[in-house]
Amino acid sequence: MTATAAPRNSTVSANTRSRTRICPTEWAANNGDPSALVDAGATLNCDEFASSYNSGGMSSAEGGINPAIPPGKTTPSGDACISMYAKKHGSMIHLFSQNGADPTFNEVCGRAAISGMHNQESMGGHFANFMKQMRIKDKDAYWLDTRMDDGGTCRYGVGGGQPVICELVAQ
Repeated sequence: MTATAAPRNSTVSANTRSRTRICPTEWAANNGDPSALVDAGATLNCDEFASSYNSGGMSSAEGGINPAIPPGKTTPSGDACISMYAKKHGSMIHLFSQNGADPTFNEVCGRAAISGMHNQESMGGHFANFMKQMRIKDKDAYWLDTRMDDGGTCRYGVGGGQPVICELVAQ
């Protein structure tokens, strides 16, 4: 995916505004599954992509390049995103779509109710260091290549909360 970093001089307000639009307070608690929590002290977090101009929560007027605007609305909202929640499925944690709806993968953004530990440790403060090492400046575009490919292995559930399962392999 291509992404650009959020403005450094207004990062707190831009990130907070974007995050609040996509992940309103209590969204994760109201839409998550406690089986995804790592331990008793963990909490559910809403994971999104707020620290970027690609965030669905950043409007075009704010410099956003991917605003998530639901039909008939003018302000970005998580309602235009694919909404998922993490749930223990056997011995693994999988992401399930809210309401059992399969993703179309045409959604402009995504949000997920996941364990706070998984959310914080996924980038673990490494994004700022990544930007510095790669010499990415404000509004510079960059390509994130995970070196993962599903190889056409995605299997779609038949509804009723069955997961879309894609077997990813490193290239």
